[in-house]
Amino acid sequence: MKDLHDRPFETTLTAFSKLTGAVASGLTGSARPEGASNINHGLSHGDEYEVIATTSQQPSLGMSPRPEVMRGPPLSVEEWMRHANDDGTISRIESLLQTIFRGGIDHALRYDVWKYLLNYLPFRLNHTEAAELRRMKIKEYQTLCQQWQSFTPGQEERFSLFRDRKSLISKDVNRTDRTFEYFAGDRNPHLDSLNNILMSYMMYNFDLGYVQGMSDLLSPILMLMDNEPDAFWCFVGFMDRTMGNFMMEQTSMKEQLLQLACLLQILDPELANYLNAHESGNLFFCFRWLLVLFKREFSNEDIMIIWEVFWTGLPCPNFHLLFCIAILETEREQIMANDNGLSDILAHVNSLSMNIDRDAMLCKAEAMYLQLQANAEKLPKMACLTLGLAVSVDASAAEQEERFKDTHVTPSDDEDDAFEKAISYSFL
Repeated sequence: MKDLHDRPFETTLTAFSKLTGAVASGLTGSARPEGASNINHGLSHGDEYEVIATTSQQPSLGMSPRPEVMRGPPLSVEEWMRHANDDGTISRIESLLQTIFRGGIDHALRYDVWKYLLNYLPFRLNHTEAAELRRMKIKEYQTLCQQWQSFTPGQEERFSLFRDRKSLISKDVNRTDRTFEYFAGDRNPHLDSLNNILMSYMMYNFDLGYVQGMSDLLSPILMLMDNEPDAFWCFVGFMDRTMGNFMMEQTSMKEQLLQLACLLQILDPELANYLNAHESGNLFFCFRWLLVLFKREFSNEDIMIIWEVFWTGLPCPNFHLLFCIAILETEREQIMANDNGLSDILAHVNSLSMNIDRDAMLCKAEAMYLQLQANAEKLPKMACLTLGLAVSVDASAAEQEERFKDTHVTPSDDEDDAFEKAISYSFL
């Protein structure tokens, strides 16, 4: 369990790699075809950033077809200034978030706008109030730094939890995004900043401390902010949203996987049934996507846009789960090809890294939500609660709820045991 808590990503991937050989004789899938194709990039990116999401897959609930969805341009300096009042307060927040959801943020604005999206600065503060809050936050960050920097060697020797976390941070810092120029080379001061922020967060939230994967979430923030205090407080805001991913009990990760399975059963029952029949219905192969919110699947520019979309909270809670399903549905033919089993599915999912069309997936995920929203009365309770839709009392929805129970989407002791074995015991 300690390995799972400290290094969930590494432990999980090790588990899957060991599983490939350990259970090969029990799988029905054939060998993975060489040169598994990358995602189709044929969608149009025109001058107006238009991307159309279409699909031939229809859910089994008799729902109306998915609408067409378009992406838009990023939030521009001119648009941002229309929201920024003379006194420094930000107005028409809902409209601002809609613009960001539709197209992301112009890179020149990210340094300022991310502070608001990540709750470092409240939208209501004027120039004076924002400057005073930032001054106080800088001072608090310096205090946190002084706390861990003041530990003596003797104190560390008698404080194993602090010592172990410090060692894990040092290891992860030295292997986080080192291919980026910002973190490249030896004796790079930006690596010191990455270390300082993670050590300070350990002091800020000692109950959680540090868990593998947190450095992945911090890296793009530090590259953008390029200073420790601002990066730290933006990181705090991001962790407030994702902290459950890194808890020892893994309750949040289990819940997300169950919610994902429920939504997949609605949106693509054929694929869901295939995965269930091939020892993959638990969707553990999506663990990395959920843990670090697709950080290792996209380029730095792409992930900044994806995270900005997620941070708006639009169009619903848990939009990232629909983003998962958009990828899975796009890859459904490859996943189900040649009667693929778990090891082949895992290999294909891992091969998608840096080969996924960002805007196409955002369009498809939004189209899925709009379709589900238009047919909310037909959805089971779990799906409605996951997406923040009104829970229906319709009889057909109740029948559908029973169907999902029959397809093991509902949590059970067996599923919990399977999760523990898959993640904690490395499938040994």
